[in-house]
Amino acid sequence: MTAVILQSRLDSTRLPRKALLDLGGKPLLARVMENLRRVDADERILACDPDSAEAFRPLAESEGFRCVVGPKDDVLERFCVAIRSVGATTVLRATGDNPYLFADAAEASLRRFEEINSGAGPGADYFTFSGLPHGSGVEVFSAARLLEAAALTDSAYDREHVGPALYKHPDRFVSVFETAPSPWNAPHARTTVDTRADYERARRIFGFLMRNGLAFPAASPDVLRAWEYASRPVLFVPAATEGVGTGHVSRVTSLARELSADRHCAVYLPGEASRFHERFAGSSVEIVDELPENASLVVLDGFRTSVSDMDRLRRIGPVVALDEGGEGRALADFLLDVIPRVSSRGTVANETDPSYLPLPIARRKTPAPKIRRALAIAGGDNAGGLAYPAARALLALGLSVTVLDPGAKGVSRADDGITVWGTRENLRESLSEFDLVLTHYGFTAFEALAAGCNVLLFSPTLYHYALARSAGFSALPFGKLSPKNVRRALSRDLRAPPVVTPLSVQKSLKDRIDQLSRAERVRCPLCGADSPIVSFRSDDRSVAECSECGMRYLAFRVNPISAYGPSYFFEEYRAQYGKTYLEDFESIKKQGARRIATIDRVFSSAHRDHGRSEKNVLDVGCAYGPFLSAARDAGWSPYGTDLSPDAAAYVADELKIPSCAGSFPENLSEGFAGRKYDAITFWYVIEHFRDLSSALSKARSMLSDGGVLALATPSCAGVSGLFSPKSFYRASPVDHYTIWDPRSVRAQLARYGFTVARVVSTGHHPERLPMLVGRRIPRPARSLLMALSRAFRLGDTFEIYAVKNGEGDIVL
Repeated sequence: MTAVILQSRLDSTRLPRKALLDLGGKPLLARVMENLRRVDADERILACDPDSAEAFRPLAESEGFRCVVGPKDDVLERFCVAIRSVGATTVLRATGDNPYLFADAAEASLRRFEEINSGAGPGADYFTFSGLPHGSGVEVFSAARLLEAAALTDSAYDREHVGPALYKHPDRFVSVFETAPSPWNAPHARTTVDTRADYERARRIFGFLMRNGLAFPAASPDVLRAWEYASRPVLFVPAATEGVGTGHVSRVTSLARELSADRHCAVYLPGEASRFHERFAGSSVEIVDELPENASLVVLDGFRTSVSDMDRLRRIGPVVALDEGGEGRALADFLLDVIPRVSSRGTVANETDPSYLPLPIARRKTPAPKIRRALAIAGGDNAGGLAYPAARALLALGLSVTVLDPGAKGVSRADDGITVWGTRENLRESLSEFDLVLTHYGFTAFEALAAGCNVLLFSPTLYHYALARSAGFSALPFGKLSPKNVRRALSRDLRAPPVVTPLSVQKSLKDRIDQLSRAERVRCPLCGADSPIVSFRSDDRSVAECSECGMRYLAFRVNPISAYGPSYFFEEYRAQYGKTYLEDFESIKKQGARRIATIDRVFSSAHRDHGRSEKNVLDVGCAYGPFLSAARDAGWSPYGTDLSPDAAAYVADELKIPSCAGSFPENLSEGFAGRKYDAITFWYVIEHFRDLSSALSKARSMLSDGGVLALATPSCAGVSGLFSPKSFYRASPVDHYTIWDPRSVRAQLARYGFTVARVVSTGHHPERLPMLVGRRIPRPARSLLMALSRAFRLGDTFEIYAVKNGEGDIVL
């Protein structure tokens, strides 16, 4: 007999009476039982304590559960009481704070438990899938074996958590943990309800399901989709004070409304900005007047953000700044300039593309041969009060003039004959009606270019004039808006930047923000500080230098890392080098022979008085083992580890060298992690560690006193990094978290108790000097250039050989 046993009680410490909290019109506990009814079972039991029975019994009966009462603090005994009450043989255990458990995974757990116990093997007393979201899994166990375990344990932990009474005692019971299949495998997700924050997330998940027509109980893919929505909010922070225009709020309104269909969006509109609340009426966008503690992404659509404000926003989450012009610009994780800014001022953007503007659909096919109709507009808040002066300047030229007046209603005609438009929805779709648009630097100017209009800009401030001129517009200087100056400007060919034309294709800013919300922000991998000085920006990354330790690192990465598998050593390797890794084995082994000889010399120098004939080396990221083979030939006892099971198996089976598959340092097998080594090597591996601090600390703990740490890595101080830094950083793989500099490596490794004994500059390519690229270099000249490259250590890669200091010398 199979019984589903659900445990719950009222007096939760962190969230009292959570079982009765409302979740979509029903108590949370009722939602859990509703979900569990999808699991095929002979009996369904709600196991509670005496203090909860009165409140729970009606709920249990309404959901088809039997209510069984047992001890309050001895949950294991409560399960034993429930088992005996129905004579269960197999138990599926669930808890009352998990309304979004995966019923399909629960049924699969029961099937796997039955399959394991019907086979020829030893069977299992306990089974669960590992890797499910926290709050979506269940446990399955033998009722008889649990009764036996209960009689044997007096551990308070076992009696509170039930399952440990079996799986914490492998000498008596057989427990099976299987990795969950990929559709359910999401260990980063949290669907349980343990705190107030969990409950609010659960409510958002439920709301998402209902808004999208997804029934409850929901299928596991829908739960994960809803969790993604509820758990990774995107916070929008627009400039909304008087005098900065309404374009920032308008853009945020559109973005948040579009994105809120799939993501939890919040907009920060405090104080006087509350006048914009009505723009979000009827949407699922949340309006907040206080900044939240965290967000998956902060979209800053500001004007001129200060350093202190940018720093405050970065503490909430990674900041993507749109068209930012303040002193805080340099601190943003990602800079997206939709409209070009002054090229000579401040930090270059990661990406500049006016095609992200909401471009008009209505566009002129051909430019107007003569200017007759003109529109004057000074933005949604009439910047500088210049809308009417601009209109009158146009009227003096005999043009038919329309002015946008945010304070007006509808359409009217002024006494002087100017047509007056009030605030107009989708103004951009009306722009193509005009031959000329006279406005200031901003969104409308670029929208008018896309509509096929002539554009002339006036300048409410000196800054607006600088922006206009830098972007390539014809513009009137600050304070020079007059009929005479407008006439003079129109008598010449109007200049306009070619970045937007009537042929421009609209790009989705909403999709780009959604992509950026899934990007990864990284603290310094070496010291853990979050004080980056961004030195390189591109559309897929930001590279920074840590202000604490000087390490250069990938501070913000847009694109995910590709899977590391067999194709890396075969198809990908051949595409780069013209042969597979195994075909290149002997060549790589020759490099390994040189490296192990250097390690031998450094090790011998560190052990002059007590050298050892038997020495061992661990190669982290050993691949198919060419260095290990060279080390064995040199008399060392080699050991290898690699992320690739195929590579590790090749080293063990074909080279007969001990190796294991796993990530360093957390998943190193016990036989490898438990020994001391005379040398540990990281050949083009060290840059892949997101947590470099843990890797170096572990390596140090595994090295014998005076042991050698050796590594090879790309150099940002080589010919490419020094003379073509943009190309160098852009070409750096996105899984390289650190970019090393041989000039600072001594101090950096000293923090972890290592003294650098030797730095070897490698990978010399003098033909990469800018003045030589593409040129044929005669052999004598090439020899001279190679000698100079080696003398000045201009190699694009380098090797480090460091010795472990005595114990207690780590400075972090």
